[in-house]
Amino acid sequence: MDIELISSFDDYCANVLALSKNTRLAYHTDLVELLNFLMLYDNTFASSSIYEIDGYIEHLKKLKSEESTINRKLTTFRTFYNWGIRHEIFKVNPVDEISHKANYSRLPSVLTRDEVKTLLDLEYSGFLEYRDHILFLFLYSTGARISEALSVNITDFDFDNRRILIKGKGNKQRFLFLPKAAVEEFKAYLKEREAYLLKKGKSKELAFFVGKAGNRLPFSSSHSIFDTVRKRLSWNKSFTPHTLRHSFATHLLDNGADIRFVQSLLGHASISTTQIYTHVSKARLKKVYESAHPHAKE
Repeated sequence: MDIELISSFDDYCANVLALSKNTRLAYHTDLVELLNFLMLYDNTFASSSIYEIDGYIEHLKKLKSEESTINRKLTTFRTFYNWGIRHEIFKVNPVDEISHKANYSRLPSVLTRDEVKTLLDLEYSGFLEYRDHILFLFLYSTGARISEALSVNITDFDFDNRRILIKGKGNKQRFLFLPKAAVEEFKAYLKEREAYLLKKGKSKELAFFVGKAGNRLPFSSSHSIFDTVRKRLSWNKSFTPHTLRHSFATHLLDNGADIRFVQSLLGHASISTTQIYTHVSKARLKKVYESAHPHAKE
């Protein structure tokens, strides 16, 4: 019964909420893991109360799960139970009384401007390393999510107006702006991409970012690309696709951009999601102050 509920909820997420494949997979995994925990104590989704859900959260804390992960799971469970209530499967939502706990002590990893320059000045050889360079430039120039970047087609570019159409979460579309220098680099990349695909017999491929075989670059390859470059640069800090998105937002705020403007560029439905970057920006300002002001050193 509960497995069937998860399957029905999967369909709802895909066909009604129009969530991305990665988000749907995360929701599915969250629910399966919760169900496995509940079954250890002979519970079901319907028989569980706030105490069972809270017990699972305490279990996750003992496993040293990050707070952001726990909050995401709570969002999954809340959405799932609300869906069940609307379909008269559940009578109450046991997650309603459990609040998300914001934690700004672990701020997103952000690159300094010098680190961004080092990254983009990194020498490359061959088409695939050139593609990686363009991927880094694209993410930092636009603030797009990695899933959004990898879904971009060459037909999504509007070079005349220096913008690109992005399909975000829930299939919501937005335009992102492109710096002049980036436009020229993207145009040059398109020529190299075309030549590469011609050799691979994939000249009809529409994906902007392509893999070794000439097909769309898969999401699973992105983290290995970032990890390889992180090691090459001997960086000890976290360097993932989201690091460039974090850096994009933080550098805009550092330069005085309005938070509503940043929210729009990032495609955040709620400004509360964007506000994490104001904490990053303030933390960076405090660090600069403490390292530069003579009284701060006393």
